[in-house]
Amino acid sequence: MSLINDTCILGECTSKTQERDADNIFGLLRIISLLNSSLPLNSLISLLMRALPEVMLPLQVYGIYAKIDEKVYGCPAEDQYPTLSADIVVHGKNRGYISVFYNKERQNPEQWTLVNEILNVLSGSISNLIEKKDLEKISLETCRRYNNLYYNCPVGLFTDKKGIIVHCNHKLAQILDLSENNIIGLHITAIIDNEKIWNMFSSNKSLPEPIKTESDTYLKKRPIKLRYIYLPEVSPEGELKGGLGIVEDITKIEEAEQVQQQQKKLLVNTFNAINDLILVLDKDLRIITSNWKGFENIPEEDRNKNPYRNEIITYDGTPCESYHLVEAFATGLPKEAFWTNPVDGSIKEMKAYPIFDEDGEVIMVVEYLRDITEIKRSEENLRKANEELGKAYESLKSLDKLKNEFLSNLQHEINTPLTSIKGFSELVHDEELGPLNIEQKKAMHKVVEKTKQLQMILDSLLFVSTATNGGIKYSFERVRISDLIHIALNIVSDKLKCKDLTIELNIAPDVPEIIGDIDYLPRVFVHILDNAIKFTDNKGKITITVKREKESVHLVIKDTGIGIAENDIEKVFQMFFQLDGSSTRNYGGNGLGLFISKIIIEKHNGKIWINSKKGEGTEVHIILPVYTDNSEYMQTKYSDKNKHK
Repeated sequence: MSLINDTCILGECTSKTQERDADNIFGLLRIISLLNSSLPLNSLISLLMRALPEVMLPLQVYGIYAKIDEKVYGCPAEDQYPTLSADIVVHGKNRGYISVFYNKERQNPEQWTLVNEILNVLSGSISNLIEKKDLEKISLETCRRYNNLYYNCPVGLFTDKKGIIVHCNHKLAQILDLSENNIIGLHITAIIDNEKIWNMFSSNKSLPEPIKTESDTYLKKRPIKLRYIYLPEVSPEGELKGGLGIVEDITKIEEAEQVQQQQKKLLVNTFNAINDLILVLDKDLRIITSNWKGFENIPEEDRNKNPYRNEIITYDGTPCESYHLVEAFATGLPKEAFWTNPVDGSIKEMKAYPIFDEDGEVIMVVEYLRDITEIKRSEENLRKANEELGKAYESLKSLDKLKNEFLSNLQHEINTPLTSIKGFSELVHDEELGPLNIEQKKAMHKVVEKTKQLQMILDSLLFVSTATNGGIKYSFERVRISDLIHIALNIVSDKLKCKDLTIELNIAPDVPEIIGDIDYLPRVFVHILDNAIKFTDNKGKITITVKREKESVHLVIKDTGIGIAENDIEKVFQMFFQLDGSSTRNYGGNGLGLFISKIIIEKHNGKIWINSKKGEGTEVHIILPVYTDNSEYMQTKYSDKNKHK
């Protein structure tokens, strides 16, 4: 019973296979009939795209489509299927391609090879079909042209046995710019001035071949060139009975030939002017033609013998590689290869481009050889340079990390004793540890001030180091700019008193709140006020003006100090820039104040700039955005966990 069941199952499989084979054969017959039908080209290809998937389904092909002359046939499959394509080339011109989608997982190598072969056959068949349709179209056009030629042909004229013109058509009249009546009755020699025709009618003996001649003349107010052909008519007895004359205006043909010759000459000159070697090779790798660059010493007679490629391109008995040429002939695809000269180590880039005949067969290959030794050397040098730059970059990163660690440790190591110095100095200065005399009081005051100055310098250096690495985190909130200004004024109050400077504060009553960091914005005002105090003489004046401008707050800090030269204004926001950089400068400072101020203001989405003239004081302008419910910084909350204090 098991054997019978197995046999039945085998019979079913055999039956299904036979049915599938029959369907495939029927589908192939349909395709063959389509290729031989007389339907229009677009219809033929559309029907072909519908019939092919059924035939190729056993090969795990799930979709097929073509793009020919920018028109798409069939439907592309989903993206997960791999694609296999073949170009459709007609008369050496790529007219499109045909593609199939197959199941890579289920398709075995034999199926893939068969699909590839079928695809190449299909592309060739479609190319031939297009070529056939093109030829049919040309044939129809030729028939139409010949019909027009029949009615408009410049046959010209007929003569009798004496050479008198007895008939002419209107095309001849147009060419000669004469009426038909003026032409009829003339002797043929009046139209075709040729000695052979004169002799023929004089002797009444026909020549064994047609008489052909050309002449330049001037008609219709322009120079033209005419071609004449006279065909004598002879009786069976050899008597001259008349003849047929053809007159053709070949002016444009001559001009076209001249243009063609010029273009041919230009192409040849261009071909020979290319500095790299170009070879046109047949299937035996014989040189059909070449620009012979690098082989100018080969005599002309040897070039005309079509030598083998490897007879020419040989170094120290070693022939140049040619496998890419063999592959180009075999596959019909462009190939490239690289070859190193064993003698001098030079490197050549070799590219092979196939040339096809009307049947799509590769008949020649154009090989392009270029010396890329210097390019390769440059690439190698560039690679080494990139490696060195990479190492240098890693080294810089390591140094930067060490710098940050050093500054972090430095902050801790300096802050610890500095805090103690500052604390005890203030205790002594404030006489918490006992009374001081006048001289001691002055000395302790200087100690306290210098301690604050040292703390400010340390904070500035650490801020710059952290900010340049993006480590500063801001905490934005609603603040009144007047409160921030007063914080800054309290910090610099002792310096103001020391130089007996006048502070004028003009804050408009309608100034709204801004979005700012309550720790970092006062630092900006402290740096700017510190500069104003430093560069303003005793009993000078500093004016602070705050007003609203549309959706911003505009703050101006103006002093009556020494001013800034015009060519230095753009430099003052640079790191470590100082107006007096000499070792004996009259003013202190580290050149970081305005640099830090610019960083903080820009992080607040604001602007800062300076107006100044030498000897006329300085104005520092700051623009900060007004607080609104939709303010950018209120929508993005910054954590202040890593804030530097």
